[in-house]
Amino acid sequence: IVGFTAGLLFLIYFLSHLLFGNKEYWFYVTFVNIKPQTGVESELMEEFVSERGYDLSKKNVFFNDACYFDATSYSGTNNNYYQMFVATVESGNLDAVVREEENLVALGASGRLLDLEAEANAAYFEKYKDRFVYAVPYDEEYSTEPVAVGIDISDSRLMTEYKLYDDTCVLGVGAYTQHPEDVVAFLEFIGVE
Repeated sequence: IVGFTAGLLFLIYFLSHLLFGNKEYWFYVTFVNIKPQTGVESELMEEFVSERGYDLSKKNVFFNDACYFDATSYSGTNNNYYQMFVATVESGNLDAVVREEENLVALGASGRLLDLEAEANAAYFEKYKDRFVYAVPYDEEYSTEPVAVGIDISDSRLMTEYKLYDDTCVLGVGAYTQHPEDVVAFLEFIGVE
């Protein structure tokens, strides 16, 4: 009876979250290859949610700190974390990714990140152009010239206060982001001007 009751409660819980849980995001950021806990319910996330006034009963905010892969080598992207990351980008859920510069440039070359200098994006990101990090795309039909794929945030709170990485820290914007204004809000929140 106890097992049946526990199973029934789990089924009710699972179905209620599946059918009625929030499926959209106010903001989704992935921190790749970090050790400090910066994910869901972290101080960083709670402070950002509070400052922005997001209503989490309507949509989610997700800080993913459980993602580990090396985009600089083929074997480094041949794992489940990378596949999960690609699925998040392709679904349009990923707004931003934060990681060290060399890896972000390799990721940007794959076409998974927004071209920050493209006409449609200039209004959001032009003020950061002196911080742009560039990558030459693998797809030569897109461009043979370097493309702005990231914003250097090595002097931000993520490094000075939270110490996420040892040397460099760069933010890239997901290729299909639906919330560029929230990416800008996040940059301002972490002290990038």
